Amino acid sequence: MEWELSSATRTVILITFIVYSIALLVVGFYSKRRMDKTALDKFVEEFYTGGRGMGSLVIALMIAAGLCSAGTFLGGPGLGYSVGLTWVMVLFAQNFMNFYILGEIGKKVGIVARRINAQSYLDLFVYRYNHNKMVGLIGVAGIVVFLGSYVVAQFVGGARLFESMTGQPYWLGLTIFALVVLFYAAFGGIRGVSAAIVIQGLVMTAAVLALFIGGLRFLLPLESSVRSIAEMNPALVTPWTWAPGYQFSMWVVFGLVMIGLPHGAMGCLVYKDTKAMHRAIVIGTIFVVLWTFALVWMGHMTKAVFPNLAVPDHAIPTLAMRVLPPWLAGITLAGVAGAIQSTIGAMVIVISSTLVKDAYQAYINPKADPAKLKKVTIWSTVAICIAIFLGALFPPPALEWIVVFAVGGLASAFFWPLILGLYWMKANEHGAAAGMAGGMATYIIGAGKYLPITFGMNAIMVSLVVSLALTVGVSLMTPKTPKGIIMTWFGREYPKKVPA
Repeated sequence: MEWELSSATRTVILITFIVYSIALLVVGFYSKRRMDKTALDKFVEEFYTGGRGMGSLVIALMIAAGLCSAGTFLGGPGLGYSVGLTWVMVLFAQNFMNFYILGEIGKKVGIVARRINAQSYLDLFVYRYNHNKMVGLIGVAGIVVFLGSYVVAQFVGGARLFESMTGQPYWLGLTIFALVVLFYAAFGGIRGVSAAIVIQGLVMTAAVLALFIGGLRFLLPLESSVRSIAEMNPALVTPWTWAPGYQFSMWVVFGLVMIGLPHGAMGCLVYKDTKAMHRAIVIGTIFVVLWTFALVWMGHMTKAVFPNLAVPDHAIPTLAMRVLPPWLAGITLAGVAGAIQSTIGAMVIVISSTLVKDAYQAYINPKADPAKLKKVTIWSTVAICIAIFLGALFPPPALEWIVVFAVGGLASAFFWPLILGLYWMKANEHGAAAGMAGGMATYIIGAGKYLPITFGMNAIMVSLVVSLALTVGVSLMTPKTPKGIIMTWFGREYPKKVPA
């Protein structure tokens, strides 16, 4: 940072953030009271799906805020600052994430989820692929490893932001983040997460608008600001810095493959009806376009004001503290924190549902009664939050690469088995297991540069091709999926009792 904030300014920012955090704790408290009134035999379903009664605003923000996270609010503007307009154009690929997800798989997943009473993302795979243990185990491992790493990185990013803006110690910011998420996710379930996401989404939007207006006024006239960036480095003001192949692959990473991210697809399981789903597409697109354009472009323009930031990811918080009054800078901190917490909350629910439904109930204790499942659900979610907190206490280096690696790993495993399972009758459990394992292995080999197989593109491109070829090829060479499952997924009339 190129100037020293006064202690009074930092205090106002800290107080604003604490007020915001208290508001979320209140949301968690009321969500917990509601969950306490839920009948024992309905607790797990209510905890993970909220009775499938979520409205359009909740679904829109569950997907938009859950996927945008620290990448849009910190990492994206940081790359706009350091890479330039090339990154600004790439990140625009995420503008229609609600349409990618809800438009591509939303209706089919909603129908099937109600038919089989799916309470987790992985439930869809387990039922569609004939309760194959290999599919279940690969899915559990992929979600726990990749999504778990993703959550740790989000926690660390939020705590470091808190440290830089308030001057308070890293562990304090981490503790506040952990307690807030623990309370509304572990005790409120998906309803606690969804209520918090609505508040967080609105705070995020207010922060973005305030920063955009304040930053724009500070940067005027824009022509001189752009010229100053061009004089530093002409490559920063062209959208074609990267090779076309690599640029296209990055569009895929931040666009189409979001369908394969478990915490993004959760919204498809819980919407109220198709009318709410259709509205969520429009509402979510408006929010994401606003956040993405304002933040990534403003991160790029920060180069004209602070040309020598040591940490590019600090572009947005640095600009906020320079151009906004302290209380508005505090709202900006709350907005970025909201983006991170939204993602963490959604991820915690996905990991918890995976461990409880697809590991504990499927393999450890299939005959667990409702009282036992309630205890396991609550305490497993608490344990996940504690484990994430402990992992973030000693943060690993290169967090941005961990996030990219986690996204690629999840998409490589789940994208094609999910799409083909929903729309191709011949996809079977053997093909799905091969596609999931092969996609993940190829991505690890390519992203880790163990073999030169990426052809100058992001490793996700090769892993998606391998996953598709294995899923299709192995499915065609192995026995067909039982008719009852096919009727459940593709028939108007379907067996009321899903094959076990």
